[in-house]
Amino acid sequence: MNPDDGVRRTRSLLGAAPLDRELALVLRHGERGYVGSDGYGNDAPITCRGRTAARWLGRGLASIPPAALMTSPLVRCVQTANALIAGAGWGGPPVCDPRLGGPGPFVVEPDLAGPLFLDLGPRGVVERQLAGAEPPPGMRSTSDGVALLLDLIAPRNENRRGISVFVTHDVVLATLVGSLYGLNVDDFAWPDYLDGLVLWRDCDRLRFLWPGLGQGLYPIRR
Repeated sequence: MNPDDGVRRTRSLLGAAPLDRELALVLRHGERGYVGSDGYGNDAPITCRGRTAARWLGRGLASIPPAALMTSPLVRCVQTANALIAGAGWGGPPVCDPRLGGPGPFVVEPDLAGPLFLDLGPRGVVERQLAGAEPPPGMRSTSDGVALLLDLIAPRNENRRGISVFVTHDVVLATLVGSLYGLNVDDFAWPDYLDGLVLWRDCDRLRFLWPGLGQGLYPIRR
């Protein structure tokens, strides 16, 4: 994985989004070091390359007024958010929110749900979530988790220019992308480091963009 590739894709999506209204960018964290199969990697920091790439992405956001910057409390996400702030020249610090990770929108009891992530791996967990399977012990339904996440990230003002950035994890982002587009895990590109989903409000709908897919629409509650 080249951390610069995710930056290029995300900046390309932002270039295709309407910059005259409020945007949300849901972003996977920057490159982290290797985590063995026997652990969750909760304490794994981002690499020097990951930090540099996140600062580069931040420089691309500098011309857009910041509305909010929120992050999963896990260290690699907080470090990514701080690098974005430094690159963009925004004020900080970021706000930590467990709906973005640790445990995230889908995990209710980490001690019960954790073994599933080790057994199936991230892709296997998302495949199960998008298949509409009964939620395993310690997890909420995919639809409820997506609703919880959208309550946090969905832009609320069609007439205000700015961007809110939400730094999260590949499992959270992949499940959100698959759910919004109505796709299985094999039908879209897995989130690489610093890949992002761009969203904006259009009346009672969300419009959104993901690398390799066209513009999507999703109804939302007012």
